[in-house]
Amino acid sequence: MSGRRTAMLGIAAAALALAGTVHAQSTIKIGFVSSLSGPFTPWGIQVRDGMKMAIDEINEKGGVLGRKLEVIERDDRNNPNEGITAFRYMVEREGVVAAGGTISSDVGLAVSRQAEAAHVPYLLDKSGSHEILRRNSRYTFRTCLPAAPESVETLAAMIKERKITRVGAIVADYAWGHSARVAIDEMIKPLPGVQLQMEVAPVPEKDFTPYLRKMQQLDPEMIIALGHPPGTPTITRQAIELGMKGQIIGPWYPTEFMVQRVGESMFGRYADYTCADFEHPAYKALAERFNKTYKRMFEDNSFSGYVIVKMVADAIQRTGSVEPEVIAKAIREGTFDQPGYGWPLSYTEWGEMKGAKPLLYTYEKGDPGAVNAGANWRTKVIFRSPPVQPYVPEQ
Repeated sequence: MSGRRTAMLGIAAAALALAGTVHAQSTIKIGFVSSLSGPFTPWGIQVRDGMKMAIDEINEKGGVLGRKLEVIERDDRNNPNEGITAFRYMVEREGVVAAGGTISSDVGLAVSRQAEAAHVPYLLDKSGSHEILRRNSRYTFRTCLPAAPESVETLAAMIKERKITRVGAIVADYAWGHSARVAIDEMIKPLPGVQLQMEVAPVPEKDFTPYLRKMQQLDPEMIIALGHPPGTPTITRQAIELGMKGQIIGPWYPTEFMVQRVGESMFGRYADYTCADFEHPAYKALAERFNKTYKRMFEDNSFSGYVIVKMVADAIQRTGSVEPEVIAKAIREGTFDQPGYGWPLSYTEWGEMKGAKPLLYTYEKGDPGAVNAGANWRTKVIFRSPPVQPYVPEQ
C-alpha cells in the first residue's frame, strides 16, 4: 500500500472517529412550540419554564445516553400557521426528537397533522379539542388536559355528587369552546333535574355582563367558564360583582395569574381543574425548587412541561434510541408515573390518556409556605374525579 493511500485512509479514519465523537457529545433537542405572546402567554411561559427545569435536572445528572438535553423555543403566537411553521423549522432545521407544550386547540389541531405526517412525537399541554386526535393518530399525545368531553365528565360527576340542579355556561366561539359546548349538551343537559342555560361569546370578548344577566333569572348554582379560557377572569369578576352566588368553574387556568387578575373576591367562589396533586409531598418538593428558581408557582402547566421532558427522556433511556418513531412507540406502549402528578400517563393507541383523574381545587387565604413563597393564599383540593373514560374519535 502506498504511503499516500495509507495517509488518506488515516485521515478518513480520523474524520469518522471525530464525527462519532461529535455525535456522542451533541445535544438531544426537544422543541417547545406554544404561546409566548397573545392571550395564552401565561400558560405558555409556565410550560416553557417547567420544561427548562426538567432539562436542567436531567443534565445535572449527566443527561440521557451520555448526551445533554436542549430545549428549542418557538412562539406559535396563538396562530395555527405560525405553529405549523415553528414545528416544521424545529423538525427540519433543528432535528428535534419531539416537541410540545401547545395550549391553543386551534394550533394543536393544525400542528398535530404535521406531527403525524413527519412521524415526530407531539405532546399537548392544554389543547383539549376532541377533534385533535383521530383513530389513526400515532404521534400526538395529551399530557395534562384531557379531551373536552372528559373534562365535562368530571363536572358531571361533581354535579351529581353535590346534587346541583341549576347550571349556566359560557363558551367561546373556537375549537375548544365548541368541544366544550357539545360535551355539556351531551353530559350535563340530560342529567335528571338539571336546568342548563348556555351562552356563546367571541374569543376576544371583554364584557360578559350581558351574557351573565341572561342567566340571573336561572340563578345558577354553578357557572361553567370551562369553554372560554381567555374570558375566565372577567367572567368570574363580573359574576361576583353582579351578586351571582354560584361556584364558577374555570378552564384549567394558570393559578397565580387568576389571583392577579381577579383578587381575593374569588376565594372560595372560583374552582378550577389541575393535573397536579397539590397535596402530594412529591409535588411540594418540586414546587419548592421551581419557586426558588422562577419565583412563581409550580402549577399544572409548568408540571406538564416538566413531565413532557421527563417522559421523552425516559423513552430515550429505555429504548437506547433518539429516533422519533421509536420514542413515540415507547410513549404509546409504556406508562410514565411521575410522583405528584395527578395520575400515571398511559395511552390508547391513538394518544388519548387512559385513566385520567382531573382534580378540582379552589383558593383560600393562608401561608402556602415554600411552594409559593411570599403569597398570602394557597390552593385547596375540593374534588377528586373518578377515572374518566378516554375519548374515542369518530374517525
